[in-house]
Amino acid sequence: QKTINAREYVQKAAKDHQAKVIALPECWNCPYANSAFPEFAEDLSKMTESSTSAALLSTLAKELNVYLIGGSIPEKEGDKLYNTSLTFGPDGSLLGKYRKMHLFDVNVPG
Repeated sequence: QKTINAREYVQKAAKDHQAKVIALPECWNCPYANSAFPEFAEDLSKMTESSTSAALLSTLAKELNVYLIGGSIPEKEGDKLYNTSLTFGPDGSLLGKYRKMHLFDVNVPG
């Protein structure tokens, strides 16, 4: 369901607002909870071949001829989890991948 919502959001932004750069929110493809990461984490080792979310972002960027910043998705590499952002260009190619530095160990006093 969340991928359907993301697809609709991106298509609407491109069509209704002629957007050339579109950004999705953090964890757009799953519940935003640390406990959800293991269940929803995707393998990004082969990018669009191993991740349905990466494939969707790449396809949408190409279909709509936009730069698409994929918010973030849970990524699993081996036994490690990451909160990873992917950016795709208008040709559908991956332009950048960023992993958050501090995922679960942040302590903000107050």
